[in-house]
Amino acid sequence: MFAVPCIRHLRITSSDVCLHGFNLLLIEMPQAACTLSVARTAYHLLDRLEVIPGKDEDGRIDAVARSKWLDDVRRLCREHDRVETGDLWLGQLLAKAPKDEDGLWPCKAVCEAMEEIASPEIGRGFLISARNSRGVHWRGEGGQQEQDLAAKYRAWAEQLHFDYPYVGGILEDIAVTYNHDANWQDSRAKIAKRLLS
Repeated sequence: MFAVPCIRHLRITSSDVCLHGFNLLLIEMPQAACTLSVARTAYHLLDRLEVIPGKDEDGRIDAVARSKWLDDVRRLCREHDRVETGDLWLGQLLAKAPKDEDGLWPCKAVCEAMEEIASPEIGRGFLISARNSRGVHWRGEGGQQEQDLAAKYRAWAEQLHFDYPYVGGILEDIAVTYNHDANWQDSRAKIAKRLLS
């Protein structure tokens, strides 16, 4: 019997370690192993990766190393009927990208990777991770915080639309979701004022 390791609390900073572990889980694990355990463990392994593949010590992303790693992961996912889930996760990983030196986000190397693949699942994963990266926050009255976030994402989208239309579209989608949240928060604040007056 093959025991699936518990890796929920690991902090993985090497994309090579992550790819090797993912490969072990999908290929070298005996077929009789429970597929739900395998899927959960693979998810936790990938979810713990904190470094964009191809990132060097200086924080720059090597496009060749990044492309090879992404190709390897997508090939493994394709071989094991996990293309949609894999792309969703890859989108979440790519949303952890650093800003470029000029303050543009995501950095050009990640924009290039996303444009090469351009799958709907990568876009959805990127949007989810970008939204979740906000974390816990203090609520002010109304939707001003969300309007500010929408403006930030929209500005990035406008800067990227010409060279990276797919990425610009995703950033615009993020801005739209924040605009929607802002409208909801504004409506909620108006209702609260009416109820209290």
